[in-house]
Amino acid sequence: MSMQGLAYASSEPVIAASYKVFPEDFQVKEILNFEPDGEGDHLFLYVEKKGLTTQEVQKRLMQYFKLPDRDVSFSGMKDKHALTQQWFSVKQGNNELRDAKELNSEQLHVQRTIKNKRKLRRGSHHSNQFSIRLRDLSERPKELIDSLQNLSLEGVPNYFGEQRFGRNGGNVDYARKLFNGSLKIKERYKRNLYISAARAHLFNLVLSQRVEEKTWSTYTSGDVMSLDGSSASFKPENWDKFLADRLDKKDIHPSGPMWGAGKLKTEDLSEALEEKIVSTENELKLGLEKIGLEQERRALRSMPENLSYKVEDDKTIVLEFSLAKGAYATSFLRELVKLRGQVYVVKKTEQV
Repeated sequence: MSMQGLAYASSEPVIAASYKVFPEDFQVKEILNFEPDGEGDHLFLYVEKKGLTTQEVQKRLMQYFKLPDRDVSFSGMKDKHALTQQWFSVKQGNNELRDAKELNSEQLHVQRTIKNKRKLRRGSHHSNQFSIRLRDLSERPKELIDSLQNLSLEGVPNYFGEQRFGRNGGNVDYARKLFNGSLKIKERYKRNLYISAARAHLFNLVLSQRVEEKTWSTYTSGDVMSLDGSSASFKPENWDKFLADRLDKKDIHPSGPMWGAGKLKTEDLSEALEEKIVSTENELKLGLEKIGLEQERRALRSMPENLSYKVEDDKTIVLEFSLAKGAYATSFLRELVKLRGQVYVVKKTEQV
């Protein structure tokens, strides 16, 4: 699914901008939610990559250290057409591994290594720090300042970004074929990718409806609330002033469904809306239930932290901010500017 059909929190932006003209225009740094302990059977590598997917780096590590994919792990997936820094881990055991610096190339650089007792698990990072340069603005950068301040205070709808859905939203179509049996997939990564796209699609539909109704950041009867920056959630027994204050302070957020088997955790008006919207995609709904995934929750609101900006010239502005894991920078940007199609300029010395 494209994000073009999803509702905006206020109105569709009128200022257009180009992004990812160069990899350095879109920079991401992954921040773990713990510090590696310095000893153990797993070697953690902090890797800077450019023009590579996270899976391509994983495969290079598998080949270099002669390990299967289960012994080479990462926490989060990062953009290919960007300059990103993220953690990987490789199982060391009692063997001395080769010097990881031999991996360094134009596209990949190992910045740090440290041992840890346990392997790196998916979703082990706390947040991502972004530095994003918007070029060729159709208006002067100062026209964006008020919008930036408002987004910093109020947050943005926590949509899954275009990256989750693949080229032209094709991953959702693959999920349909997977569920109806017309597509057979042996590769675990692709299968999980299509299933994740189906869940994200249903979540986005529910969130878009809440945005249309202006209830994406307010409490609706029967809501399950998510804790800010956490995957934890709870269902209030009674909605009171204390919880309303926490919602106003952005300590908690309404949540939406990550679809799976079992009864929805919501009740009343919230449950009715989720059932109604998700039932419009019954094939995806039933497919996700049959494969055994359980009902989970995801916050409807995303809060950018430590937001700052630097005006470079009349057509260029650099934004810096952090987002909790799972939140998409492109979902933040779409509330600010109308993004032109990605233009990735490859230098002659690069191989992408």
